[in-house]
Amino acid sequence: MKFLPIIFLAGMLPFSTGAIAEEEIPEFNKADIDGNKFVDTEEFNKVKAMADVQKDLAEFDENKDGKLSEDEYTVLLEAECE
Repeated sequence: MKFLPIIFLAGMLPFSTGAIAEEEIPEFNKADIDGNKFVDTEEFNKVKAMADVQKDLAEFDENKDGKLSEDEYTVLLEAECE
């Protein structure tokens, strides 16, 4: 029974990291309307219009997959702060 707390904490790890990610970049979660963990062209265009972003999605899409991951979206947020 000494291992029960460790197993419980290990089981909770996936849930706690998701909560941390939401707290770190709430703007990404708002932009990701369908919740698939990516910001696609349609979602990006909505953000672009509301936030007066001047660049296109392709300029932030480092791996050229046509959508932004949370890391790629973070670059967009940093660029808009400059």
